[in-house]
Amino acid sequence: MADPNVDDQTRVLPLFLYGTLRQGESAEDVIAADVVRRAPARARARLLEIGAPYPAAFFSPDEGLLPGEIVWLKPSTFSAALDRIDQYENVPFLFRRIVVNVEVEGKDVEAWAYTYTHASHAVR
Repeated sequence: MADPNVDDQTRVLPLFLYGTLRQGESAEDVIAADVVRRAPARARARLLEIGAPYPAAFFSPDEGLLPGEIVWLKPSTFSAALDRIDQYENVPFLFRRIVVNVEVEGKDVEAWAYTYTHASHAVR
């Protein structure tokens, strides 16, 4: 896992989604127009019990595999879409955007993911 304090926050990477932004979920419309490709994926993380109507996860190479979806965004709208998603995820107050390794289609891929900032909550 890359150091989130060093990563260039504008890097063009796919996004690993595990909650409300996934296809068929309640906030899919936040990014749907910007998505060019989706695929099932898994990342090393654990779900946290935060008592909210949305999931939260803590990403670490020592955790189990969390199922989700990886999405690739249109290059022409990438920056605007990332800004919109950061706002939706309430960065930096609830979540931080970090680079994680994701398993997709038999390969390891770097992707952005949103990790919960208050990881002291109970594991689901």
